[in-house]
Amino acid sequence: MASRDVLVAAAREFNAGRFFEAHEALEEGLDDVPEELWDLFLGLIQVAVGYHKASQRLWSGAARMLSIGLDKLDPFPSDAGGLRLDELRCRARADRDALARGAFDEGEFRRHPPRLQPLPASLVGGGSAVP
Repeated sequence: MASRDVLVAAAREFNAGRFFEAHEALEEGLDDVPEELWDLFLGLIQVAVGYHKASQRLWSGAARMLSIGLDKLDPFPSDAGGLRLDELRCRARADRDALARGAFDEGEFRRHPPRLQPLPASLVGGGSAVP
């Protein structure tokens, strides 16, 4: 399966609040990921796991996984892999920081979950992939 197809499938799961399933979809696609996107996929897996842990009320594990994932995502340009990466990074940072302060709003998280947003296919192809 092409990297774009994997990311779109993972985004469907992620955006439905099925963070564990999103992580699984990303892991299943790792065999076909080009080397230059490897850390992007690992970072997305770790962010998905972080949000899965948050949904399970495992606060310290959630903060740790979001932080590890963000470290991997930070070097990439905003359109890496055909994703709107800046929105995800901004949200994951805010949630990680709230978790670290003990101020994570579980109700707000459920009402307005994070999103993994692929760019429209027409905008993908000429964009940056490599940090």
